[in-house]
Amino acid sequence: MSERLQHKLAQLEAVLFTTHEPLTLEALAKLLGVKKETVLHLINLLEDKYNKAEHGVMLSKIGGYRLTVKDQYAEKVSGLTPHADLSRGVLRVLSIIAFHEPVEQSEIVKVIGNRTYEYVKELVERGLVKEEKKGRTKLLRTTPHFEEYFNIKKEHLKKEMDAIKEYDREHPEHAEERAEEKQKEESNDAPQES
Repeated sequence: MSERLQHKLAQLEAVLFTTHEPLTLEALAKLLGVKKETVLHLINLLEDKYNKAEHGVMLSKIGGYRLTVKDQYAEKVSGLTPHADLSRGVLRVLSIIAFHEPVEQSEIVKVIGNRTYEYVKELVERGLVKEEKKGRTKLLRTTPHFEEYFNIKKEHLKKEMDAIKEYDREHPEHAEERAEEKQKEESNDAPQES
């Protein structure tokens, strides 16, 4: 590999390491001052490098390109990430949005209650959810940042949830057990009176 190409590879690696948002092929080509074909070649080299077991990061292609922590190390560093402090309530609202999107905020309020408004506000501020006005309510959807943060494609998530629904239809006794566990969790989450 030429010295110039090695320099571009190092430059690409630095860009993918420092970016907060995934970058498109076009954006990377422009940043590096090279053709898209060259960027693809460099991306393949980085992907080969980071696919090896001795590396704790990998090349993510969700919504563009960037370096992310490998799944098996994510828990160890989760406290260092800006979204590690998502409360159970916020995660519950996010999961409803992800599964039913697009979903009206008023529908979530019926299930979760008025705290939904503050949960949605937090999710929008964190860039995980986008909202659009729809009459007297808002229509909610997850963003590409949601996919990137949780390292999952929406299509994969939908397939997993459909598989759980199908299992529940075939084994209703397990669905009842999960519903009971959920009720216990929710009662543990409820604010305690002093």
